[in-house]
Amino acid sequence: MCYQHYFNLSGKKMVVGRLLLLLLVTISTRYVAAQRVGEPLSVWQKGQLDIHHISTGQGNAALLILPDGTSLLIDAGAIDPVDWRTGKPRDIPTRPDTMRQAGEWIARYARNALRFRADPAIDYVLLTHFHDDHMGTPRHGIKRAAGGYVLSGITEVAEYISVHRVLDRGWPDYSYPQSMEADSIVANYRHFLSWQQKHNGLTVERFQAGRTDQIVSKYNSTCPVKIRNLMVNGECWTGKGTQTKHLFPDLTGLPLLQRPNENMCSAVLSIHYGDFTYFSGGDIPGVLSFGTPEWHDMETPLAAITGPIDVKLVDHHGYRDAENSVLLTALKPRVLVIPAWSTSHPAPEVLERMLSTMTYDGKRDVFTTNLLQEAKTLNKQWLAQLKSQSGHVVIRVEPGGKRYRVFVLDDTQEIAPIKAIYGFYKAKSKR
Repeated sequence: MCYQHYFNLSGKKMVVGRLLLLLLVTISTRYVAAQRVGEPLSVWQKGQLDIHHISTGQGNAALLILPDGTSLLIDAGAIDPVDWRTGKPRDIPTRPDTMRQAGEWIARYARNALRFRADPAIDYVLLTHFHDDHMGTPRHGIKRAAGGYVLSGITEVAEYISVHRVLDRGWPDYSYPQSMEADSIVANYRHFLSWQQKHNGLTVERFQAGRTDQIVSKYNSTCPVKIRNLMVNGECWTGKGTQTKHLFPDLTGLPLLQRPNENMCSAVLSIHYGDFTYFSGGDIPGVLSFGTPEWHDMETPLAAITGPIDVKLVDHHGYRDAENSVLLTALKPRVLVIPAWSTSHPAPEVLERMLSTMTYDGKRDVFTTNLLQEAKTLNKQWLAQLKSQSGHVVIRVEPGGKRYRVFVLDDTQEIAPIKAIYGFYKAKSKR
């Protein structure tokens, strides 16, 4: 401002002053953008699209900051410390350490990433489906909120940072494809929603396939970002307008083992900014076990409506039932991010499909957030081709959506210094 005031003394000097001011701003912007390994990631800047895949070791959590500063949290996992299959404790440490639970770590990460706001808050939360590694669980929980519900996952995130709106697949009755009255995870979550609505003005709505008006830029209505709801509860966008088609048959009389499971009902979306496209599919399956009905494949219908993309959050953590060749061939992702937390993430055959040029031509870079030792042993032949085996994976898209970089951050320290930088990648999607 001092330069501009001085050069207002005459017309000619005013022009020179504005040029000098522009130069100073340009230098400042380039300095902020110049990142080095070992430094903390610079704060979001207006016009950027940031996608933070947060590594807590306890499940999925992705914080998105849209170009106008709108924030969206997709999932906030906190797994049950006791494995429901075996009844044995899970020895999976929380990142960066066990001094706090995953939900609090997610909130602290979000507050830091949103520090450009005077009062950091999460504008939207989308829970893709009702599993502990995507939303938290009250089972074996020891921390409770003033409202009486157990703090775990999303219920704990909201304890440390304000949440304004929540979208999920079940609101308001949570009865499809069957009643969830007896589900302790959903019961605790509904208690949380009711208390937050009454005391903090939280709004809740059901995520609906086909729409582009449920998650929008709040601070600049002209922001050129489109978030398309692709699928939820077996309802799939057709690719035309807001039309959808139902993929599930009539459930009346259907054998229990053939009924849609929770993963099949996951909320799926795509995010478009300029030439850049991001895909998030929750835990949808696409590779069927013997004897499973063909309509249990949720990935193949998406292949018909979703063209080439830039970055893909790998479905179902790269578990053996996900990432079929039909979807991979259609999407041709340049970057794939695996939100791994278990010994089965990813399955070797899934990693082989993602890396093979027989699936689709061209380069691709694969990043994982938390590859456990057992998973490293199972996937030892592919390890050299992975760009990361641990850490927060941040996609930073430049203003305009023409190119982007990938930053891998150290998840063993709260300051999360940069471990590696990849790109620039040229965004390829034209939508």
